[in-house]
Amino acid sequence: MRRVRREEVAKPAFNKPDPYALLMACWVDYMRADDRDLGAGGMKLATDAAADYNVHDSQRAADLKIGEAVNAMVDSLSSLHRWAICTSQRISKGWRFPNANYTTTLQEARAELEDKLKKHIATRLYFL
Repeated sequence: MRRVRREEVAKPAFNKPDPYALLMACWVDYMRADDRDLGAGGMKLATDAAADYNVHDSQRAADLKIGEAVNAMVDSLSSLHRWAICTSQRISKGWRFPNANYTTTLQEARAELEDKLKKHIATRLYFL
């Protein structure tokens, strides 16, 4: 029987999630958000009472702001790359470019989008 070194057994305490996947999840939530109640009827009246602080609503608002920043970066891509990203996240259905290979286009689009996200002020902290 062989003794195993501690380094071989020890697992990292924290596995850092993929920043691209986190940003894409925020973007998908932003794209699927219901924005039909933006009129004056949907706004709350101002009162003297202290505002309720809900951590879940605050996190949702922050995720939607990040999703909006990612949406700006996706919109700056070419239409071919934008469609590949949308199709990969199931925002759009089908591949409407029959002369382009979906997998290679998606790899190029992801590389270009990831480069833009690393440079954007709102999303670059995810890649540190």
